[in-house]
Amino acid sequence: DYVKNVNKYIPVPAIVTQMRHRVEERMNKLKDYSETTPLNAVEMHDQAGARIGVIASGISYRYAKEVFGDTACYLKLGFTNPLPEKKITDFAKQFDTLYVIEENDPYIEDKVRALGFSDKVRGYGFFPYTGERTADVLRKAIYGETKPTLAYDETKAVPRPPALCAGCPHRGFFYRLGKRKDVIMSGDIGCYALSFAPPYNSMDVSLCMGASFSMGHGMQQVIDRKEAPDKRVVAFLGDSTFFHTGVNSLIGTAYNGSRTVSVILDNRITGMTGHQQNPGTGFTLQGRPAKELDIEALVRACGIDHIFKIDPNDLAAVDKALDDALALDAPSVIITRWPCVLKKLSAEDKEEFQGVFQSKCKVDPETCIGCKLCTKTGCPAISFDAEAKKAQIDPASCVGCEVCVQVCPKQAIAKEVR
Repeated sequence: DYVKNVNKYIPVPAIVTQMRHRVEERMNKLKDYSETTPLNAVEMHDQAGARIGVIASGISYRYAKEVFGDTACYLKLGFTNPLPEKKITDFAKQFDTLYVIEENDPYIEDKVRALGFSDKVRGYGFFPYTGERTADVLRKAIYGETKPTLAYDETKAVPRPPALCAGCPHRGFFYRLGKRKDVIMSGDIGCYALSFAPPYNSMDVSLCMGASFSMGHGMQQVIDRKEAPDKRVVAFLGDSTFFHTGVNSLIGTAYNGSRTVSVILDNRITGMTGHQQNPGTGFTLQGRPAKELDIEALVRACGIDHIFKIDPNDLAAVDKALDDALALDAPSVIITRWPCVLKKLSAEDKEEFQGVFQSKCKVDPETCIGCKLCTKTGCPAISFDAEAKKAQIDPASCVGCEVCVQVCPKQAIAKEVR
């Protein structure tokens, strides 16, 4: 039960000194615990010749075991803050060579070196600085070789970069945005990060979640100071990212009167990380009905007067929204609204987006001239038959978004309603 205690919960200057003492007392107790907890365990094996010790944590321990087996001894650290200095010292002094295997930064390695074992340690630098410490990576660093694999002709291996799904609502927007001249495109964290690559080439910079609007605002301010009126910034992020940390960036854009065009890509769900609900979907994470946050109303409340809502699959609407927003000398926001193609549609979705994902597109081979313009939309449902010199659409993948229909110069692609 909660008990009122300002000396425990209020970190004002008069109280924080005592709080710090309590923190140090706890850390000292945890130092003792780290020496005795079974989470930090020593695993010894008999060896002949030079003795090898491995200090590892997490999955790195399993990778190390795969490489060394019983030819090494192990100190497996499952409790690492604070580290067990005595246990590390007692273990390390028994061996001629110490492999410290951990991912990310050399936290454990730095402590082992500080305890006086630098001459024995092999860690960062010996192993790659980045990436996973998989068994193959460890084996190559330690033995200079990896286990043999099946032989194949590497020249025939087709590179398969990640792509926006067939029917992704971001495709139409980025297909048109990438064709703009004198535009810097500030991106964010989400499926739409793939827009940096061909065929879209629609993202120039990206930093961290929610920063696209504030980066765009800052760049636009610098550009305007250089008196380059034709150079504009278009910044974009997704609906869940907007709710997470993008709102405050938009407030800064509006408050400072930046000419940035800010775009919210509302695909009605948190797409990239597994379709979690968010404040704009109308449901809680547990699936209970919730008050749906109105993005347009929130944007207006942030101080934006110029708002354009569009279907991103409508290429003419995308072009007009970009034209209208870029013509303004004031902050503006474009909201694209169409569900993620992988989303489990709610009753509300089916009512708003009637007939969505209920059709296919098909190429008429007699009309197709093989210009490949449809393939440049980047849709994985579209391929080109080099022998027939015709485009073709995989009916198992297509969901009838009609972006390709609008791109085809000969009307050789038509929508088929199921």
